[in-house]
Amino acid sequence: MDRTMTNRIHNSVRRDQQPADKCVAPEAPEAHGPTNGVESSEVWSAVERIRRSRALSGCHRLVQLLTFVVGSTVRGEATHLKETTIGVAVFGRNPDYDPKVDTIVRSQAWRLRSKLKKYYATEGSNDPLLIEIPIGHYVPVFHVREEVVHE
Repeated sequence: MDRTMTNRIHNSVRRDQQPADKCVAPEAPEAHGPTNGVESSEVWSAVERIRRSRALSGCHRLVQLLTFVVGSTVRGEATHLKETTIGVAVFGRNPDYDPKVDTIVRSQAWRLRSKLKKYYATEGSNDPLLIEIPIGHYVPVFHVREEVVHE
């Protein structure tokens, strides 16, 4: 490989590796504290209902992902919920893995969002607490379902 080609590759890599202070992550959804004012026992009860559901039956990795992101949030560690952190902790990736090449976290988060949507549309339709993982984020948001008053 000639020197010009080598320089182009190095410059391309340097351009992709912005300093941390220049990387801007999207803002997380607004919340009041780590669990949006919901008791952690209620959050864990909701997680347990989801874990036992048909929607997540046999989806052990998705259950691990849900448990990890909820646990981190309840403990107030949501700022550490980065794609690489999840990749290492949940999916056993090496700490130096490249999420641009290995999209396991994004693809599994998409699957989890889909399964949660299915769960809340069916067997979880009366759950008092909704757990949402907004697109573009890994920090779950907790919503208390408002009771519908039938006249």
